[in-house]
Formats: sequence, C-alpha cells, structure tokens
Amino acid sequence: MPRPPLELETWGKIRRTTVNGQPAAVAYYRGSDGVTKPMQRQGKTPAEAERNLIRALKKQLAPASEDLTPASTVGELAAKWLEMREQQDQLAEGSIRIYRSAIEKHIKPGLGAVRLNEITVPRLDRFLAALAKSSGPGTAATTHVCLRGMFTLASRHGAVKPNPMSDVPAPEQPKRRTRPAAPDVDSVRGIRARFEQWDAGTEPRSEGDRRPRRPRASELLDTTDMFIGTGMRTGEVLALQWDALDLAAGRVRVKRTIAQNRDGKFFVQEFTKSDAGMRELELPPHVVEMLLRRRVASFSEFAFPSAVGTFRHPNNYRTTWRAALADTPWKGTTPKSFRKTVATVLRDELGIEAARDQLGHEHERTTKGHYADAVAHIGPAAGAVLDRLFA
Repeated sequence: MPRPPLELETWGKIRRTTVNGQPAAVAYYRGSDGVTKPMQRQGKTPAEAERNLIRALKKQLAPASEDLTPASTVGELAAKWLEMREQQDQLAEGSIRIYRSAIEKHIKPGLGAVRLNEITVPRLDRFLAALAKSSGPGTAATTHVCLRGMFTLASRHGAVKPNPMSDVPAPEQPKRRTRPAAPDVDSVRGIRARFEQWDAGTEPRSEGDRRPRRPRASELLDTTDMFIGTGMRTGEVLALQWDALDLAAGRVRVKRTIAQNRDGKFFVQEFTKSDAGMRELELPPHVVEMLLRRRVASFSEFAFPSAVGTFRHPNNYRTTWRAALADTPWKGTTPKSFRKTVATVLRDELGIEAARDQLGHEHERTTKGHYADAVAHIGPAAGAVLDRLFA
C-alpha cells in the first residue's frame, strides 16, 4: 500500500546529514500546489542547520494574515471581508459606510470573538432574530447581507464547511397595510404654489410677525419642477451639471448623484445608485423653459447650486423643504413622494415598464411595490405626459 502524501504546506521528518563536509538538514516539503520537493539547509552545527531549515520551511507557508482558518474569529473575517470590498472600485462609498457601520455596531460586539469553527446555523439565526427585535428588521437585513458575504469568503478559504449562511433566511420586512399615497394633481399644484411663495418670501405668516421679508435662495420651486418633470432622485437633481443637459433636444442624462463617503462627508459620485440609474430622459417643455432661464443666469457648473456655486447639501435642502411645508396640508411630503407621482402617472398612461425606466429601477417589482399605487435604460417619451402636471 503506497505511503499517503503529506498534507498541503507541511513537511516530513527532518534528517540531519553532512554535505561537502558541512552539517546539513534535509526534509521533504509539500507546497500549496501539491508538489513535494526536498529542501536542504546547512549550518555550523547540525542543530543550526536544522534551525535554518525550519526557518526556510516556514517561509514557504502562506502568511497567516492571508488565509482564514477554522480558528480565525468572526472579527478577523469581518476585517478581511471589508478590506476586500473596499478594494472593489465598483462598490459605492455609501455602501462601504453602511457595511462598516453594521460590522462595528452589531457584528463585532455580538459575534466578533467567536471562532469560525464555533459558528452554527442556529447561532447565526438567533443573532439576527435578536438584532431584528432590538434594532429593527432593516438593520438586521443589512447585517444579513454582510454576514452572507463574509461567510462566502470564509467558505472560499476553506475555513467553514459548508457555508452556514446558506441556511439562514433573511429577516422578513413587515408589510405595510397602507402606503402613503402619491401626491395627486391638486396637491402638486398646491405644493408648487407654496414653494413659489416661500422662495419669494411672500408666504402667509402668523399675526404679529412683522419681520422684513426678502427672497430666499432656497429655489424649492425649480428643484421641485425637476422632480415632477423627471422623477429623478434628490441626489441626482442636486448633482446635475450642465454637461448632462441637452436643452436644444430637451433631454437630460442622469449620470451622477450626491453620496456620502466612509467619513460621512457628501461628495459628487460619478455614477448613480445602480446601473439602471444611468439613463437618459425626455424633459417636459415646462422644465426645459425653467432650465433655459437658469442657464442664462448660471454662475456654476451645477444646475441647482448652493449660494457659493458648489453642490447643494442634501441635508440642508431637506431641512428647508420641511420648514416650507411645516404648517401646510402637505406636511410630510418629501421629494421621493413626487417619484411616486411620476411612477403612477406613467404607469397609467404608458405602462409599468415606462415607469420603471423613468425612475431608474432595476426591476419592475420595485416600481410596483414601492412607487406606483438591461440595459440601455432610455426613458420613455414622457415629456408631454408629465407636462400636464404643470398645467
């Protein structure tokens, strides 16, 4: 019966000998490629020759930091997985920030010191169930995504067999019994009138308020018209630059958005939320006229800049938006609400596929399930349909 081979990255018995009159040590080493080869080192004494050989054999081993083993901890796995994801250029900064937060706030405190050979399906299932109860199903769902990626990496390294996350279901999101209705035509007109007053500083005020009025730099009406006329996301509108607009043809190329980096700072990201978000849309005539007016007076590369010409900060914009609608029947309406209006109008007029492409969704189920009551992603001929909202 043949002798069984050495295990990968191990060596056999070290034998002391003499080579050309010098003390030497010899052993067979089987590398990670499966090839077994003899290795030899010399020294002044047989003991030194053996030490030199052991040192050389250890150098053949993969560095401990490069491989995960069953004895590695979940914390070590999380660090290696996050480092790998950070090196992938196609992953958005915002996603890295979300993953890092889930690891630091939940995975490391709850599982960080547990070794991979101690991880079981029930342990992971209990952890996610407890997290969903304490922090909500959304947080648990994000953590599930991280754990699934982490243990896929561990499985590739042979540190877990099989992948325990394959049998751990994602936390269920509670179904809303009712969804906020998209603003109807009357609401759209009412909100536009309110923003027009707000920008001009002529909105109604409480009795006794005698503070001087002056126009504001909020520009809520123009940005809202962009939401209504295109269904673009807030970050996409605030990141819009003139090089993405063809006003002669009445079209806009959606190719940027405002995102947050790993430190929480906002920046212009040169790609959208998803591949489907990279789209070209037809502009309603009303929106083209508004943009032409702004282009003539433009002092910035951004179509809707801040007072100093940089991109408008999303948090500041939303704060102003809420203040303008605080004492009105439309309190609680958000820019996203107008995406629902656009989706509903286009679904009814042109079909669900047109609504999907206009909003930049990957799948129709997103448009159906969250917005309306491949992939060139060229938006439909929606300009004339959406222009009715400005009538």
